[in-house]
Amino acid sequence: MQETIKTGVVVLSRDPGDFDDLSYKQWHNELVTLAKQHDGLIDVDLQKPLEGVQDQWVQVLTYDTIDNLKALLDDADYRSAVESSEERFGTPVIQQVVANSKPSALPVTVVISQLVKPGCEEAYQEWQLDMDLAAKKFPGFLGTEMIKPLPGVQNEWVVIFRFDSARHLDDWFASDIHKDLLKQAEPFFEKVHVRRVGRGFEDWFANAAGEGESGPSQVRMAMVVLLALYPTVMLLTLFVSPLMASWGLPLSMFVSNVLSVVILTWAVMPLATRALSFWLDQETGSGTFVTILGGTLIVGLYLISISLFIWLTG
Repeated sequence: MQETIKTGVVVLSRDPGDFDDLSYKQWHNELVTLAKQHDGLIDVDLQKPLEGVQDQWVQVLTYDTIDNLKALLDDADYRSAVESSEERFGTPVIQQVVANSKPSALPVTVVISQLVKPGCEEAYQEWQLDMDLAAKKFPGFLGTEMIKPLPGVQNEWVVIFRFDSARHLDDWFASDIHKDLLKQAEPFFEKVHVRRVGRGFEDWFANAAGEGESGPSQVRMAMVVLLALYPTVMLLTLFVSPLMASWGLPLSMFVSNVLSVVILTWAVMPLATRALSFWLDQETGSGTFVTILGGTLIVGLYLISISLFIWLTG
């Protein structure tokens, strides 16, 4: 049985107005920066309006306890940011606070790439709307987003589904209505690719700005993981492994791996992602200068780490 927890959730909703997507996403990131200053923030989400499914912008901030959420709601800077946003965007914001008792589970996302046959685009969009409306009725549905093809860049239609847990997502996929809708759409597609987004390395990069976006590139994530992993493993090997020499390799290796994961997840990676957020964020890190600066810094830290451990083991 899953452990039952009571989380604190604040939901902000706003009607579309005379503002663009980028400006609203920037404001969302400003709000998340304020939220991160309080303990217990475990999840954020930004959902765009989707015709026929969701009429408003929706922001969700989830804290591990009601008390930690209350600390945010009592923050004068947070209240000012919410109140001033009405003048900034020209439409009122509605705030709802929920004490949410539910099985602890992490949201999951499925990214579906669909190559639609020429001439079937209009019928496909009508079918996708039916799919969205059906999914909305299922427990745990958080939102969906459609990304249209970009000529010369992306040929597929991309649809993103979000559910609050793997179990609810699986229930939707296994449902008869989902299977029936898929069968109806078979004439539209030349190719379909489904990718289930887990909560692996991406969770380690929650401190990089730009929540609700796809996050840092895999290359940058891998470089930062290596930067954090190498000194962690070296320090454990030099100072902890000798204490477990008599335990045998299988047991000592298991304990060492447990310590590595704990140290990376709750200590090293949060520090590393905060320090390198200027490079990891898709918007601030996309420029040539910042890209080169961040890459050079990472490589320099690699060399410093190697030199330090050569000196320690010499």
